[in-house]
Amino acid sequence: MTTLTTTQETKQRITAWLDDLPPRSLGAVEEFVAFLRQKARQQPPLVVAEKEPPYLYPTVENPPSSLSAWRDVIPDGCGGDALADTEALYDDV
Repeated sequence: MTTLTTTQETKQRITAWLDDLPPRSLGAVEEFVAFLRQKARQQPPLVVAEKEPPYLYPTVENPPSSLSAWRDVIPDGCGGDALADTEALYDDV
């Protein structure tokens, strides 16, 4: 029953959004819905997972002091001119 309720709520929300659109925008919405209907006929319906994704990206927190290690990554002499620096790479080639 929750799926039916959720579907009804979603339809009501979309209808309310349509009422807020200017009339000239309805053509674009109609094309998009027609596109979705065509795709649904060609392949299985789109299912949005309500669970967590099967993969999680780990987040490792670092203290702000770890940024000081990046200070010397760019050597002296790089003046901040990316084009000149890139061209300098090919000077000896």
